[in-house]
Amino acid sequence: MKSWEKYIDDVENGKIIVGKLVRQSVERWRAMERDPSIYFDAERVERCIKFFGILRHFKGKSAGKPFLLEPWQAYIVATVVGWRRKVDDRRVIRKLYIQVARKNGKTAFVAALLLYLSLADGELGAEGDLAANSKQQAKICYEFANEFARQLDSRGRRLKRFRDYITDSKTRSKIQVFAADDSKLDGFDASVYVLDEFHAAKNSRLHDVLDSSQGSRAQPLGIIATTAGFDKLAPCYLYREMCVEVLSGVKQDDTLAAFIYELDDEDDWHDPIVWIKANPNIGVTVDEEFIASKVNEVANHPSAEVGVRTKVLNQWCDAEEVWLPDHYIVEATGELPEWLNSLPCYGGIDLSTTTDLSALCAMWVDEANQRYYYKVHYYLPAESLNENRFKVLYGEWHRKGLLTLTPGNVVDYDYILNDLIAINQGNRLMSVAYDAYNATQFVINATTKGLPMLPFSQALGNFNKPTKEMERLMLSGRVVLDNNEINRHCFRNVVLARDHNGNIKPSKQFVEKKIDGVIVMLEALGAYMADPCYNALL
Repeated sequence: MKSWEKYIDDVENGKIIVGKLVRQSVERWRAMERDPSIYFDAERVERCIKFFGILRHFKGKSAGKPFLLEPWQAYIVATVVGWRRKVDDRRVIRKLYIQVARKNGKTAFVAALLLYLSLADGELGAEGDLAANSKQQAKICYEFANEFARQLDSRGRRLKRFRDYITDSKTRSKIQVFAADDSKLDGFDASVYVLDEFHAAKNSRLHDVLDSSQGSRAQPLGIIATTAGFDKLAPCYLYREMCVEVLSGVKQDDTLAAFIYELDDEDDWHDPIVWIKANPNIGVTVDEEFIASKVNEVANHPSAEVGVRTKVLNQWCDAEEVWLPDHYIVEATGELPEWLNSLPCYGGIDLSTTTDLSALCAMWVDEANQRYYYKVHYYLPAESLNENRFKVLYGEWHRKGLLTLTPGNVVDYDYILNDLIAINQGNRLMSVAYDAYNATQFVINATTKGLPMLPFSQALGNFNKPTKEMERLMLSGRVVLDNNEINRHCFRNVVLARDHNGNIKPSKQFVEKKIDGVIVMLEALGAYMADPCYNALL
């Protein structure tokens, strides 16, 4: 049994622990076996694998050893090189997406695959383009390709190696390196390209240029190789989502092969058993002790969580750094008791200017048991639901009853006022903190209704105390959040803004990332901390 065949069998039999998306890739393989229009060429696969074996590692503990493919790598090679169309004998796969944690040999693997497809796959005049978001990152991958080329032809009789490109005099082919920050991105004619660490790309321009350059090629291949990142609005995550849809059968694209080695949603990333899902080379190029040390590091330094989860465990996160690790938010989430109306209540309001989310928070304080209960109401104008780029997400929230749609194309503040009046009628509402900007008429109307409105400056220094107090309360398990997934969404988007005095305030990395729910919670907490009752307890 060939190595890739055994890998497929071991995945199906559960002998190798993999995530759902890798299992789905195996299911697609089985479906390809039943497709009468294609066939599998094992000899071509063996030829490519032997090419890898000629090369030698030159870094780390494997330096000097032959580049022998691990079963998961052989499986990828077999998928890309082996499947052929009967009508013209060309490769079926034209797009390859590999997502795997760092230190799993990703860059060396794709550099060697690029070298093979550019110089040894039988295509005359081939062009292999090696690119990344920055010149520095692109050079890392090119270093592997350049060294492998030296190993193949150390005297340079056939392969000429230069600072930014390699030429092959026999096939008239070339490999070249460039990056998104190069001043000129045109004139390419890629038969195969590698786009390394796509997660760092701010836009899709480089990918689009490379992809569109392949129009004249008979069997082009575009390779995206990356670890996970922390920007789910970036083009890489959107591409990954498309791959997930293809793997799950929601979309159909037989030319795409996706290999996403990541933890499943239900996995506990602290559990060593699941680490192999993101690290298929564990025990080979990745030490389990290294992963354990990084995971344990988060216990003492919560701000390191995103770096560990994205790079070591290959999980996409929502922000570059973590204010409150997600498990604290999940543990704080639950059903609110019915007897809260006997407790003092404080409010917070965040009014959007036009088409965005607005939020209203009610916070009940159980001073005897030092517990804080939060319920947040969210609002969005109905017409914005059709135009907003997150209309699918917002629509799902609305269907779940978590988000109120107000008529028209701007937020109808009367809906918020009516909910605030209802809170006041059923509770001991002490004060409601609000941002004075754009709230003049709302405050006039609220005050007329007898509501205790309290202006609350949005300055960083003013948010410092409630932000630090919220952190203390969360870490000590004294907060109960209403079971609304928008709350968790907002907490995941928080990054901290700081000044030179050490003051902190929740901020957002990108304007699209909403934190409104967190802001109104802190306003409500700030209103309580400004109450003489709170200060009397100190």
